Amino acid sequence: MSLAGQCGSFFLITINIVFLLLGLGLMIVGVVMKLDIGIINQTEVMSTLNEVSLNSNLKFGHVASSLSVLIICLGAFIFLLAFLGVCGACCKNECLLIIYFMLIFVILAIQVAGIALWFIMQDKVENKVKDELRLALELYDGVHSKNEMSVGWDLVFIGLDCCGVEPVGPNNKNEFVNTDWYKNHSPRRHVPYSCCTKATEDNYKVSSDVSCENLIVGYRGAGCYQAVKDLLKKNETTALALGITLLFIEFTAMIFACMLCRSIDTRSKAV
Repeated sequence: MSLAGQCGSFFLITINIVFLLLGLGLMIVGVVMKLDIGIINQTEVMSTLNEVSLNSNLKFGHVASSLSVLIICLGAFIFLLAFLGVCGACCKNECLLIIYFMLIFVILAIQVAGIALWFIMQDKVENKVKDELRLALELYDGVHSKNEMSVGWDLVFIGLDCCGVEPVGPNNKNEFVNTDWYKNHSPRRHVPYSCCTKATEDNYKVSSDVSCENLIVGYRGAGCYQAVKDLLKKNETTALALGITLLFIEFTAMIFACMLCRSIDTRSKAV
């Protein structure tokens, strides 16, 4: 085998060993994320978040809950793809290497297209989610309601330490108290007890805090949109670092796969 072929084989095996580790790393990140977003998988919370429709078939709650599963599946696929690359390089099998190259090319194209689409659509998607969350918040009936939507909002307020859609407070634009729920049920600036820092899942239906509920002190000031976003982005730095490394390795792997295929093809013609 030519020097280029030998280099291609060596580097392709080395790169795919790194690929195996990256795939394993993505699976670990996905599992950690799945454990972190446990509150989103509660029935009432899921129903509340699913009031936001990204399109006719895509619900915000399902998307938020599925991100971790998607990362786990991506990691598993990369792990198997790396195994295919190692087998092709070790066995000098041109067919396996061609399949490997094509799969890497497709994944690379999808990743680049997805990143570009996200940057183009990010503001539009965020504004749509906020608007639909505000509409969903108007269905809130208070802490004593047994309505699944209301219970879901209470659990979101308590579990994510937030209140309303945008930040709540006397000096901020208060999206919570500008809803129809507020206009129809209270003559003053007011939040439910589930928005108070003392509220828990055990006591929010039976306790109260006048100072907190009147937005004087002791209320959760963060908006729930940002709280959900922060929860989903908790492992963003790790995932981003793995993703950038992955893109570079994918491109390099394609080059060495081509080098090895060319060397194998040249050797077979010589024979």
